[in-house]
This record gives sequence, structure tokens and C-alpha cells, in this order.
Amino acid sequence: MNKFAVSILTLALGYVAQAGLVASYEFDDTLATTLNPLGTAGSLEFREGGSTNAPAAGPVAYSTESVGSFSKRVAAFSDATAQYFKAPHGIAANGGGAYVNLYSIVMDVKITSTGDWVSFFNTNAFNENDGDLFIRPSDDGVGISGLYAGTFPRNAWTRVVITVDTVASQMKTYLDGTLINTNAAGGVDGRWALYSYNDSFANTIDIFGDNDGDNGSGQIDQLAFFDNALSAEDVRLLGSVGTHVGAPVPEPATMIALGLGVAAMLRRRRK
Repeated sequence: MNKFAVSILTLALGYVAQAGLVASYEFDDTLATTLNPLGTAGSLEFREGGSTNAPAAGPVAYSTESVGSFSKRVAAFSDATAQYFKAPHGIAANGGGAYVNLYSIVMDVKITSTGDWVSFFNTNAFNENDGDLFIRPSDDGVGISGLYAGTFPRNAWTRVVITVDTVASQMKTYLDGTLINTNAAGGVDGRWALYSYNDSFANTIDIFGDNDGDNGSGQIDQLAFFDNALSAEDVRLLGSVGTHVGAPVPEPATMIALGLGVAAMLRRRRK
């Protein structure tokens, strides 16, 4: 197979990895969605404080940083005032329950604080309880409920992928494409389920949220939500830290045409 064919096939596989994308954010001097294919997600809100109805934080501090091999605009957050991002993720109820039971979160983040607990997210829409996945200060392991594994690299840009399947009661955490831990994730409509985008009570998830202010300090480059639990292969195809998350997914007819084109090219190559 020639190099061009390999590139085309890789591109096609990359598109497949984006299936299920509901919202992405690039923090390019804005908290608005970069991609919102279903029209159900909303702009992020920058909040601070570990209490119910936390107030809006001050202006977001943006800067230009080298994220992997890319120059990107990023947003800062600080544990000094327990800052976090409230995200209207846009995902509908799934997994057989009234809430979102299958989902994935992708974020490129650099945690700059050290020796502290850091919450990745809080499913409680009003930030009234503990976060649901942490970095532990004693060893920088990642996990929850006493089960921690791996070592989170502070002061380094890292692609974090969290996949949740409450039906199977599994939450998997990947750092830079490597699975480092699998935690129990309750059951359908339990602790790790999210309010759906059209729930009459709430429709958000708090990124870095925690009621005790265990938010950590750092910077975030991008954030994306999927309405399924990505597989290990899906995670690999997302690429390395800094790689754009959210390539548009072609229509099925386009995928078929792409496949036929590659097949035809290979037949010509063999002649």
C-alpha cells in the first residue's frame, strides 16, 4: 500500500473516532463551543467557590502556550478562589435511564499546583458534593474511592480521557492514550450519571468542580464531550495532546465513497 493510501485510511479512521462528539471547546479567547453539531450544548461559565450557586469568577486569563507540538490559546484556573468551568455538555439521556449514563470527557490540561487534591469533574450540577475523579496529592495517582493508580505528570500538558459507562459500572481514565485506571462507576442513574441537556432540573457538569475547593490550579487547552464510552482504539485515534478534537464526521455516503476511492486506487496500484 502506498503512503497516500495509508494517509487516506488513517483519515477515515480518524473520522470514525469522532463519532458521538456532542460538543468541543477550544478556549480560543472564548468559552463558546467550537463544535456543537446537535445544537444542544452551550457556552461554558467560569465560576468560583465551592458552594451552591457559586458566583461568576472574574475575566478568564487567556495566554498562548506550546501544547504538545502546537501553539494554542489556553485558559487558566486557580485554586486560590476554587475556580472551575460549568459546562452545558449537550448530551441526551442514554443507557436506559433518565440521565446520561454513557459519556466521555476529553481535556488537554496542565496542572501547575502541587501537593494538593485536584478534581477533574463533579456531576453534581450545583457543586454541592465531592468531585468524582481526583489526583491524589500523596502520589499523584488518579482515581476515586480509595482506588488510585498511575502518576499524573504535573506541570506538563497531558491529554486526559475519561470514559464512563454506568451500565457496566466502569469509569476508565487514560493519560496521553494509556489506560491507567478503571474505577467502579455506580449504576444506571447513580452518582456518575449526568443530568441530560434537556433535564428540567439541571443540565451541566462542573469541570474541576468540588464542594471543598479541591480544584487545583493550571491551564486548559480544549475540552470535548462524547455521548458514548470511547473504546481504547477510539482514544488512540484521538491523537496526542494538542491535536484538535472534533474533526467533522462525514455522512455515511461520504465514508462509502472514500472507501471505494481508496479501493479503486489500490486496484490501480496493483496493475
